[in-house]
Amino acid sequence: KVATYAMPGMMLTAVFGFAITRHPFVGSIAIGMGYCLLFLGVAEGSGLGPQLVLQLFLVAATVVAGCVGAYLLERSQRTAYAQGRLVRALHERVDLLLHQYLSPEVARTLIEDPSRAALGGMEVDVTVLFADLRGYTAFAERRSPAEVVAMLNAAFGASVPIVLQEGGTVVQFMGDAMMAVFNAPSPQPDHARRAARAGLAMQRAVLSLPDAAGRPQFRVGINSGPALVGNIGAADIRNFSAIGDTTNLAARLQTYAPVGSVVIGARTYELIRDIADVRPLGTPALKGKSEAVEVYELIGLRDDPGARSLEMPRHSGLCD
Repeated sequence: KVATYAMPGMMLTAVFGFAITRHPFVGSIAIGMGYCLLFLGVAEGSGLGPQLVLQLFLVAATVVAGCVGAYLLERSQRTAYAQGRLVRALHERVDLLLHQYLSPEVARTLIEDPSRAALGGMEVDVTVLFADLRGYTAFAERRSPAEVVAMLNAAFGASVPIVLQEGGTVVQFMGDAMMAVFNAPSPQPDHARRAARAGLAMQRAVLSLPDAAGRPQFRVGINSGPALVGNIGAADIRNFSAIGDTTNLAARLQTYAPVGSVVIGARTYELIRDIADVRPLGTPALKGKSEAVEVYELIGLRDDPGARSLEMPRHSGLCD
């Protein structure tokens, strides 16, 4: 009976050992050869006689099957590992491109909840910042396209990190202009203060660039109020944006702003009046507005001594 059950037991032991230990293919061959030699040493004195060759063949066949299984398992693991690395690399590449073409907050929101990519949106109180480069058209006439692009990239490269640091969402670039929204897509109770601080810091950053004297300079308009925030466009292509009179007025304030200044609307001023130093600019008739609106030039923020505007030659109006 011992001889009867010894062989199945050794075969099961071999199969179980190969299945559990999962040695590499070369290691499995070495273990299998050692197992066969061990079997010969044990079986030699067991009195199996003529059955020894058959028993050895069965053990060897089991070992070979185990080695083949180990090889197939190792190959599948290597393939899975390589595919996993490829998938991770693709995910990282897509994530990088997504964050380069979308504001990081928008990209993060879409990754966490793809349903928020649907067309439409919701009404939210936001602060909208518009900035453009006064003197851009004249600069472009005198320079090559490559020089114009280099100038734009330098200006936006200095200002965009400031907006992102304040938690703003860069919605779009429009030639020499940019638009950013605060309090969307993530809530920010102090959105007006964030936008004001960003606008002042943008002006300082652009003036600190090399050859700033020969470069177009920003003029910034900021306005707060309700806007429809969401995805605007078509089924194939869409943009995250903020739509409404609040946005339109911010754009008009930007065109009215003196070069190098930050101009804010009455609603923004109400939200930051406890900390803002301003210069009233009256109630000018802005293009596209049926009624005059109160306008203020933001000089600085009292809770942030570094957030001060820099004195520059004053030019206002609707020219660029």
